[in-house]
Amino acid sequence: MSRVAVVTGGASGMGESSCHELARRGHKVAVLDLNGAAAQRVAEELRADGAVALGVAADVTDRAAVEDAFAKVRT
Repeated sequence: MSRVAVVTGGASGMGESSCHELARRGHKVAVLDLNGAAAQRVAEELRADGAVALGVAADVTDRAAVEDAFAKVRT
């Protein structure tokens, strides 16, 4: 069964590494980051490696932004 992993801060550093590892293990990955372009870049890298991935701009200090991001992940 495939799971969806939501990684905040997923566009760089440990978050990005986590995204790649989760994708390698067969999870669908939602890359959330304040930098939307960077989140998209990581998602594109994951998709190029055969993963299902989505990059989403989100400020985790803003509840409404997080709710919007999760709404995108659910669709």
